[in-house]
Amino acid sequence: MNDSDSLFLKALKKEILDVPPIWYMRQAGRYMPEYRNVRKNFKNFLDMCKNPEVCCELALQPINAFQLDAAILFSDILTIPDALGLGVNFVEGKGPVFHNPIKTSSDINNLNTFDPNDLNYVYEAVSNIKNSLPEDIPLIGFCGSPWTLAAYSIEGRSSKDFKKTTEFIKSNKDETHFFLSRLTDACFLYLRKQVLAGADVIQIFDSWANLLESDDLKDFSMQYIESLILALKQDPVTSKTPIILFSRDPKCDTETLINTSADCISLYWNMQNFNINAANGRVAIQGNLNPKVLLESRDFIKQETYKILDSFNKFPGYIFNLGHGITPDINPDSVKYLTDLVREY
Repeated sequence: MNDSDSLFLKALKKEILDVPPIWYMRQAGRYMPEYRNVRKNFKNFLDMCKNPEVCCELALQPINAFQLDAAILFSDILTIPDALGLGVNFVEGKGPVFHNPIKTSSDINNLNTFDPNDLNYVYEAVSNIKNSLPEDIPLIGFCGSPWTLAAYSIEGRSSKDFKKTTEFIKSNKDETHFFLSRLTDACFLYLRKQVLAGADVIQIFDSWANLLESDDLKDFSMQYIESLILALKQDPVTSKTPIILFSRDPKCDTETLINTSADCISLYWNMQNFNINAANGRVAIQGNLNPKVLLESRDFIKQETYKILDSFNKFPGYIFNLGHGITPDINPDSVKYLTDLVREY
């Protein structure tokens, strides 16, 4: 695609822009009536993700509704564990539930070998979306971080404290590292295929970074993210593809995040300790309005949005986004109002 037409790609190259590009994590989802109309036709959420035509329709819904500056693949981070034979199912009101979670260290050794072709439905969705988008709107492909995929695979479901996972990694350290290196390889092959299918940008979601204390975060998460990014930067297919890292409320300093070599750091909404000055000129920044603000009055939305826009004014490479995904209880009119606010700033 022609980079010169895309505000989003300009920001990822750390250019200073008069108006920041804007897109939202979970911009396609349950808050939109158009999405709910499609969703009701599928019993299992993952079955919907396995339908490339439907994924294309869902990815385009927010682009059509709000004229955003980037589209993101409609899929789920748990496609890799599903392909490894862990049997992922989405249960209404419970979220993802694994039929065959990792319970013992031997479960790790007995895992299927990851074959990126098992996820062809994802690459088909990437191509469909890319072919349906306007020329100047880039497409973001993504994966979960190795640690986040491991945490789900061991816990077997979503959880507030991931107690099973934290106990497992303490008593099975070597096997956990073996599992994480396998997941890192799988993420690399998966993202490479997404780029071949048409993804312009990659985002890595370390959604459970907040579960780990600082030493463990480096040991079990950051070092694998670094390896993954290094592999992507060294591969001819993906070497020029910008990489965004979203790490949820990580117990680490700004340098640790910058040292992953990601091109852009996506900030969780409460990451007040992130040093913007240290990041200036080294990485682009994305974020980080608290999605809950969108449940408040228009005056409050404006006040909080302006605070963020003021703090990133003149920052080279700033992308407006939320500090987490849009929640189902948010009114699409508030998303429209927020988008207009950023554009008019």
